[in-house]
Amino acid sequence: MPHTPTGSSVSLRRLTPEPGSGPAVLCFPHAGGCASFFRSWPSLLPAARVDAVQYPGREDRVAEDHPGSLLDLAASVAEEILRTGERYSVLFGHSMGAYVALEVAHRLEQAGAPVPALVISSAAAPAERPAVPFEDTADVLAYLEQYEPVSPEIRAEPDLLEMILDYIKGDLRLVARYTEHSGKRLTARVTAVAGEQDVPGIREHVTRWSRHTTGDFTSLTVPGGHFYLREEPPVELLRAALDRTRRETP
Repeated sequence: MPHTPTGSSVSLRRLTPEPGSGPAVLCFPHAGGCASFFRSWPSLLPAARVDAVQYPGREDRVAEDHPGSLLDLAASVAEEILRTGERYSVLFGHSMGAYVALEVAHRLEQAGAPVPALVISSAAAPAERPAVPFEDTADVLAYLEQYEPVSPEIRAEPDLLEMILDYIKGDLRLVARYTEHSGKRLTARVTAVAGEQDVPGIREHVTRWSRHTTGDFTSLTVPGGHFYLREEPPVELLRAALDRTRRETP
């Protein structure tokens, strides 16, 4: 189980066993995802520290209530980063995590602690994101089929399926009701990446993330679908972002 960077942190999980003084990446999971989704990344990025956000309602936070809104979730994470003094060179957000990362980056910039780079993964720009169901179980299961179907083993366990769907529905509700993104622009460099076989509503609109920064913007596609990073984590992309931040930091 990943542990917290400091005793006062609720959301931040340090995945690198013995972090040094190098640059740090903070990862934001997808809807239904957990901090442990990124547990293999420290070995892929040995020159950096890898942390991940643990959303309420899963793993070691399973007893906690779901946040009321995506803004509430982002505000709590940003407040912890500022309170604990953590400094990140890159925020990496996958799917729903992209929207949380955008809002966290916005709050850090407003507080005078901007993050140099934001990497967006498998997420349409906020204004173009596809419709998201979050109430009817059949609709949610059909929606998940487009991205990553629920396994037959989980479907065969009603109690386990209900527990998992509970926090997936909660996350999807956050995305469906997220409307406060308009006009928010960062100074950070933004890179947006999508799989070649991702759903069209995401693949076609990933370039629109350029509207959310006044800094450099790059978009690219990689082999694979919505969860391309299971087989091929974007290690070279993150290394390049970290190296550029290192060169540009006085």
